[in-house]
Amino acid sequence: MISYASEVAIARPPSEVWPYLIEREKQALWSDVQMQPLTEGPLGAGSRMSLTFGEGPLRATLTLELSAVEPPSRLAFTTVSQGGIRWDGEYRLQPTPDGMGSRLGQQGTLRFSGLWHLAAPSVGAEIKRNELAELEKLKKVLETPAAS
Repeated sequence: MISYASEVAIARPPSEVWPYLIEREKQALWSDVQMQPLTEGPLGAGSRMSLTFGEGPLRATLTLELSAVEPPSRLAFTTVSQGGIRWDGEYRLQPTPDGMGSRLGQQGTLRFSGLWHLAAPSVGAEIKRNELAELEKLKKVLETPAAS
């Protein structure tokens, strides 16, 4: 099992950060993993989406289900398909004490099976780097004056 956790401070209140977690068009501005909706309507608990990552024989397509959607503070997901990877994760968004900014944290665990199990150490290290890089990209997107 691989665990990851990271956090960034963003100079925007949670109400301005939240849409970038839950709206697909805004999520695409900072995440390298594009998610395709499998359920209709706005995203909420129980919504499902498909995502594909990796290359060659280590390419996986997963179905994620949102297990918790608590605007504007928490978004959690879990895999509901077998693709060699079991992924559980969540984002937590908290206002800074002055109310002008946010602390955005994420954490998750990945369990690998099949060929993915053999690549777990290198894939896990890459995922940890990418998760932090994505949060830093989100920070940059939101703190650029045109973001609001």
